[in-house]
Amino acid sequence: KILVRLAYGVEVAEDDISCKGITELSKLDFEYAKMMGGSIKLIGFAKRVGSDKVAAFVSPCYVSSDDSLYAVNGATNAVEITSSNLVSTTLIGEGAGRYPTANSCVNDIVALAKGDKTPLPFNPPSDLKFVNNYESDFYIRLKYRDTLGITRQCGEICEKYGVSIHSILQNPITKRDDAAFVLITEKVALSKVKQVCAEIEALDWCKGPIFYMPV
Repeated sequence: KILVRLAYGVEVAEDDISCKGITELSKLDFEYAKMMGGSIKLIGFAKRVGSDKVAAFVSPCYVSSDDSLYAVNGATNAVEITSSNLVSTTLIGEGAGRYPTANSCVNDIVALAKGDKTPLPFNPPSDLKFVNNYESDFYIRLKYRDTLGITRQCGEICEKYGVSIHSILQNPITKRDDAAFVLITEKVALSKVKQVCAEIEALDWCKGPIFYMPV
């Protein structure tokens, strides 16, 4: 919500923004991320879509090892700003803990006591519209009961909704309950990924909800 207001001057209700936490992540996901040469980070993202829309989400995301966000860990926070003129700039600093918090609180108290008239850091209100949809490559992890035709059915459902599969990953199965594989898609709209996941979840061999995240 704050990112969208800062960058684009668009006021969005918190409940309208797609939010996915880390509770659905498993050890398998980090194994697959390592296989792909990267890791997983929880990211808040806002982006202009076309000329008149803005999209945003909060979600775990696969991040490659050459991305500036890859090395951000612990209480450290980072904000990456991308624009046509600036290209890409990353601001990194402590985002939690007693000293960073106390520093910000004392700064605010001193500013109030001095009567500072600091302008609001937001862009002026704009006519851009918020849409709860965006395009990305996606990581889709499916748990399954072993049977014939799983790959074929996944391919047919993806084709039905216009989702192109870039690759399929599968770790050796250590326990039967861990049987899972991952689809990596080409760039596609979130709405189509949701349709694919809903249809696959209805199949007999699919075990439980499907986990997906942006790449």
